[in-house]
Amino acid sequence: MASPRRPVQWSSDSLTDLSEIWAYYAEMAGQTTADKIVRDIGEKCRFIEAYPFGGRARDEVRQGLRSIAARPYVVFYRLMEETPEIVRVLDGRRDIDEIFADVPSDQ
Repeated sequence: MASPRRPVQWSSDSLTDLSEIWAYYAEMAGQTTADKIVRDIGEKCRFIEAYPFGGRARDEVRQGLRSIAARPYVVFYRLMEETPEIVRVLDGRRDIDEIFADVPSDQ
């Protein structure tokens, strides 16, 4: 029997990322567009809940890190005691290595 789904947990950084993404699109393209972008990211997170190993392993960035594209964004997550934790939601065009280089590896 398959183990039950565990809802994703959101780090404070990922919640800040999501808030900033929404605010940017709300200002530049309107609330409807902002809502759609955030909803698309949420759909990817529901995929992570169902298939926690479905994302790409990103050990080259940080050991145990995984990611899934929500174009143009990338959702970075890790498994914490079988529960997916969304670590960051970043624009895929940013320097990902530099962003993660400044963060302790336990975060």
